[in-house]
Amino acid sequence: MALAVSASLAVLAFTTPLRTAPQQALAAPPSHVVFHWSPAIDLYFHVRVAESALAAEPFAPAAKLARELDRALGGMALAWGPLDGLLPGCATVADLQAAFARAPERLTLRGGTQVELRARALELAAALVPAEEAFAELWKEREPRLAAVRALWTERVGAKERALLDFHLASLGMTDPRLALPVYLVGEAPWPGALTVFDERRQGVSFVAASAGEGSTLLEIVLHEVTHSLDVACGERSALGELRARLPAPEGALRRGDPAHVLMFVQSAESIRRMIDPDHHDYGDLEDVYARLGAGVEALRGAWGDHLAGRLTRAEAFDLYAESLAPAGK
Repeated sequence: MALAVSASLAVLAFTTPLRTAPQQALAAPPSHVVFHWSPAIDLYFHVRVAESALAAEPFAPAAKLARELDRALGGMALAWGPLDGLLPGCATVADLQAAFARAPERLTLRGGTQVELRARALELAAALVPAEEAFAELWKEREPRLAAVRALWTERVGAKERALLDFHLASLGMTDPRLALPVYLVGEAPWPGALTVFDERRQGVSFVAASAGEGSTLLEIVLHEVTHSLDVACGERSALGELRARLPAPEGALRRGDPAHVLMFVQSAESIRRMIDPDHHDYGDLEDVYARLGAGVEALRGAWGDHLAGRLTRAEAFDLYAESLAPAGK
């Protein structure tokens, strides 16, 4: 995703929400984050992302195929979504092969270009077979780093998770869809380091690199990603849906500048600061995302803070945001 931001983790990827009403299973427990990791999924992202994989046998053949497929997909990380969404539950390369056999035969990109997705995905999976045994040694070093991310969440959020998600949902005007929110931890992920896509049930599934951030920054990244899954489940009955209706993203605009996505950044940071770490600094500040988005972001941050404090209604906050984005003279 060619976004004009820093070369490290830049912004978090996202998925377009379904335009459906929330479906609540009333007997289900409240929404909660569930972490997963898998050597096969980690290997898959390793050959897609790690430059070292291109020069190291037996990873190089798969890494070269992954680079070729990435070019065919226009270099857009989210164009891999139809494959990434098949990953949940895959523990072995054989599982990946079975999953990719369910991929769409072809994928049509914006502009009409068609990519032979299933055949190329199966070719990539076949190239992972000889790499699986060698990766087992790397996995012994990598798995503890993924476990440390879950440990960080347990230590810093832990018993506060219910209060965190309740505050986050209420702030965004969402009714709890009562879902287990899957987050797959990986050693590497395509830039910008975290993304959320549709799984086979058309629900959100997130992938977050252990290297995406540290401390409360990583907590914000995880919360931001599961917000996409909540957004998918809740449809347009939320503050995000209201903002999309009021300020739709410009045609062809990079979604980082989508007003509703900006609100995700702002609220995710605020939720971590209020409920977990009062000294937390916004990811958008640390990575200069806010600065690159212009004055409208600061208008939203100020207006949204006033809304959360009860000084403005949601509509009034969005009015101020809309005014800040209006062209001069209008």
